Amino acid sequence: MIGDRLPLPPDPPVRVRCDTSAELEQAFPHATSIIRRGHWTATEQAELNDWMRQFGDTRCGDFNSVRRYHFTCPQQAAALREHALDLRLHRLRANCTYGATREEMALEWERVAAEREEILAWGRTTGMTRQVVAHYRAERHVGSYSYTAHFAAAKLIEKAHPTIADPRNHAGVMIEWAEREHRSWFWRCCRGLHHL
Repeated sequence: MIGDRLPLPPDPPVRVRCDTSAELEQAFPHATSIIRRGHWTATEQAELNDWMRQFGDTRCGDFNSVRRYHFTCPQQAAALREHALDLRLHRLRANCTYGATREEMALEWERVAAEREEILAWGRTTGMTRQVVAHYRAERHVGSYSYTAHFAAAKLIEKAHPTIADPRNHAGVMIEWAEREHRSWFWRCCRGLHHL
């Protein structure tokens, strides 16, 4: 009939806006990390995207070869953690075409934790932590995206300490530490809401 109206579609879910890492952690307090030094196939990415739809509103971001998925519930984070291990989504080496086993991942997380402590101690001893973080913040202040600023900060290490095998990882560890431990100071000068 002419006067009848079609039913309106349901309202889309309200998307929570998170402009800072503190707001992200408040809205999505549970996270799962997946090491991505290599890439997923298009099929793996599509299957993961399809699987993630069951959780509704989530967040994800990449930094220092780790992809972090943020959830509202601990069960969601735990489900992805198991799913990633079952499907061997962790890539421990660049350009690898296969994922790590559960045993390899357990050893890798232990290695990463120990390496992080070594890098932070090295950064304090050499004074590079201050230089790397200051350079990253300066790059972000002028509007550089995280990837570009991270790369520029790694160049400082590469130039000052050419014997460091992975300056990008070193810079990333220092940047993450500063952002986590001194969050309000870290973002004070940033412009355009470019966040980790």
